[in-house]
Amino acid sequence: MSIANLQRAGLLPPSPAPAVVPDAPATALAFALDAGYGPALKVMLASLARAGTVTGLPIHLHSSDPALLDDPFVRAATDRFFHLTGPLAEELERLAAERVRRPERGAWNRGTFLKWAVFQPVDVDQVLFLDADMIALAVLEPLLGRAPSASLVGAPQFPRSLARDGSEPIAPDVLANRLVALMTGAAPQPTRLNSGVMLVRKPLLDDAFRRDLIAHAGRVVCVNEQSHLTAFFAEHPGTLALVEPAWNFHESYLKRLPPEAASRILGEVRILHYAGAQKPWLEPERPARRRSMALWRETAAWAGLG
Repeated sequence: MSIANLQRAGLLPPSPAPAVVPDAPATALAFALDAGYGPALKVMLASLARAGTVTGLPIHLHSSDPALLDDPFVRAATDRFFHLTGPLAEELERLAAERVRRPERGAWNRGTFLKWAVFQPVDVDQVLFLDADMIALAVLEPLLGRAPSASLVGAPQFPRSLARDGSEPIAPDVLANRLVALMTGAAPQPTRLNSGVMLVRKPLLDDAFRRDLIAHAGRVVCVNEQSHLTAFFAEHPGTLALVEPAWNFHESYLKRLPPEAASRILGEVRILHYAGAQKPWLEPERPARRRSMALWRETAAWAGLG
């Protein structure tokens, strides 16, 4: 069920602003998660409703955990549920266990490799894949037509060096200036994909492509799942296009900034990504220590999700 249908059913409030009608190829929203991320998914969908963006698109869920659909809201939101079982689930599990440099993060690795299930045939021209641990702060329709010749459009990882000079952390004002330069394009853009936001087009919505990707990952060891994607696309020039970090902004970088600088940057962000271990829903009784964490809770409260 699209977000618009969830609103018509009374499961989400009406959008404060008129919904945007995309002028783009037929597109679906896609998510890959287990039941533990169900609350995050609901707030992500609420943020899209609140922004009045992509509200008419069908919603695809990919999961190896059918308990995800035990939640009535999640079940109502889902147009197509792809249950990962059998050889595909086993292959992705093996990659998570054997082809990353931090095997001690096995459960986390399994969750990230689940998103490779999106590379399969579906009845649309493109799929906008979004991690569940995000909220939208602005309309996403402009992304749907970006880099039309690319088969995958995404945003970059933030390099560790962004917040450090050598082994030393940089001053907050320096970090703020570096983040603004990234957002405005004044600084060279990072070149490694963060797989939390991926616009996947028809050439990659194919079982043969996924088999090629899995075979490639089986031959090398990388830091994590998204590094495998970066390595694969490096061998296929022109396939991947990276857009500005505003489309997948890593929230953890804001914790070192003064509130004024963080607010200025948040005003430019389109998708806020709670990447890493600190999630706003894990400690609901703790006061939000920064505006970016409070935004998630405000979105949940706006939608009546508690």
